[in-house]
Amino acid sequence: METLYHSGRILTMVDQDDAPEAVVVRDGVIAVVGALDGARAQLGAGATEVDLAGRTLMPSFIDSHGHLLHHGALAALVDLEHASSIADVVAAFRERLAQRDPEDRSALIGAKYDPNLLAEGRHPTRYDLDEVATDLPVFALHRSMHVAVGNSFLVDGASLTARTPDPDGGRFGRSADGTPDGYVEEHPAMAAFAGVLDPSGSGGLLPGGAADPAQAVQLAVTDYLRHGITTAQEGAADPSGIAALATAARAGGIGVDLVVYPLVQLGSGPYQEYAEFAGDYVGHLRLGGYKMILDGSPQARSAWMSEPYAPIPGDEDPGCAYPIHTPDEVEEFTRAVAAQGRQLIVHCNGDAAAELWVSTAERVGAEHPALLEARPVMIHAQTVRDDQLERMAPLGMIASIFSVHTWFWGDVHLTNFGPDRGRRVSPARSALDRGVRVTLHQDSPVTPPDMLLSIWAAVNRLSRTGQEIGPEQRITPWEALRAVTSEAAYQYGEEDSKGLIREGMRADLVVLSADPLATAPQDLRDIEVLTTIKDGEVVFEA
Repeated sequence: METLYHSGRILTMVDQDDAPEAVVVRDGVIAVVGALDGARAQLGAGATEVDLAGRTLMPSFIDSHGHLLHHGALAALVDLEHASSIADVVAAFRERLAQRDPEDRSALIGAKYDPNLLAEGRHPTRYDLDEVATDLPVFALHRSMHVAVGNSFLVDGASLTARTPDPDGGRFGRSADGTPDGYVEEHPAMAAFAGVLDPSGSGGLLPGGAADPAQAVQLAVTDYLRHGITTAQEGAADPSGIAALATAARAGGIGVDLVVYPLVQLGSGPYQEYAEFAGDYVGHLRLGGYKMILDGSPQARSAWMSEPYAPIPGDEDPGCAYPIHTPDEVEEFTRAVAAQGRQLIVHCNGDAAAELWVSTAERVGAEHPALLEARPVMIHAQTVRDDQLERMAPLGMIASIFSVHTWFWGDVHLTNFGPDRGRRVSPARSALDRGVRVTLHQDSPVTPPDMLLSIWAAVNRLSRTGQEIGPEQRITPWEALRAVTSEAAYQYGEEDSKGLIREGMRADLVVLSADPLATAPQDLRDIEVLTTIKDGEVVFEA
């Protein structure tokens, strides 16, 4: 199959000033980049020509961190994203409950509530969710996926009392008398509800087996492709998630290239059980390394900081939050990954978590260079400090930055951290200026897999209320585009086949309604993805 693209802006991402007239794709590979007459002369019989009509052709987008399977799974849950009050949360649950068979007593699960958008300015409690039902589990996941709330059925079923201690790396919310109020912070605390949500103990994509895996994959892939993403990630994959994705890959392919990172505490088990995926893609799936989670969420005030959060009503003595793993555990996990020579990507939202990861990488990397050769990544890097970025650069540690945080939670960060720290969230400019490679991600399902929104956020750094969030941390449109194409390909070790329009590269491409480099910065998020092309084949068309 052979296709000629011409008569539009072609962004090769090799050089900002490149302006080829045409691109020829042959059998899924970019065969010719250059003048139109020369490209047309190389076409064989039956070739297709695509007149771009002034639109822009560029490499498709590469998701440097997200949770594809969970993104699809959440699509089947009760949607709490647009709730503006706790009454709205209750109403959304009640509406779904009314649609179910009255005999169905399985868990009712909702997702993506955000207390910062609720009129009450707080999380729901068990007592709020008891208004939905008291004879079945009702469970609400916070948008960050790091905290949640359960009703009294869950609290009582988990045998939580005032005397129940907080788990290591997590916390139970409590009423004034110490009684658990249904709020569970971080996964060790959320795990207390697991047996009640899913009495079968079968595990699943979410508590209670909330979605059919095949349906979740299909829903997610469709959404990623319509946003121009052809390489995605399943970060922090558990055994059930890995099994579901392997089944999908073996059944005929996933639809996007998907790089899977098992949780580091699983050890080498996934690589032994799924050895066929440990090398190149099989059915568009491969195992990419391991994921380690060191702390929580800055908007939920559970990211591990070196200095306390700013006091707010109801949390006048907030402290610094806490780590998920002890330093000894982090050392052990890191050494085990280094011994395998695999990539380690590490969730660090708070600067204390960033310090633990950087210092561990320095120490272990000096003894085991394979750790650094595998291109370690700091995921999110929300509050990483300049002194830490300066140490990351010689390690070759990549900062995968959650740039769209400035839009969704910029105002919240100013409240949580104060003006000085709050304005520095997602410090892409500081990272680039210190020689640290930067990629951008959406952490879907936390935010939509919308690369153009992430690019817009990194370039403009505006909050939902229109407030500038550290304009000194803005990056240029070219830098932002590279972060989601060629730099993201580098993060995955795929820079020789993806992220550029160059002869010999895979034809993973996207057609946009406008040229991002010729668009006013404030209008970048209005650019539309018109066509997505995977290995030379059109897989989405608006």
